[in-house]
Amino acid sequence: MIKGTITQFDARRGTGFVRHHRGDHGIPFSLRHAADHDLAHGDAVEFTVRGGKAGVAAHGVRRVRATS
Repeated sequence: MIKGTITQFDARRGTGFVRHHRGDHGIPFSLRHAADHDLAHGDAVEFTVRGGKAGVAAHGVRRVRATS
């Protein structure tokens, strides 16, 4: 699982972007493919990346405890 942060999220549409802690590009995700369904901007998350017809997307996005 990749650790990252939700950098953008539109609750009305159920879509957003996550960013790997070492990356500088956002990876799109949808609540349709998320493990948790009450995610918010700034949440620390874990996810996997899968490719598809429209490109890569984060799957299985779930909130994790932030580590200090």
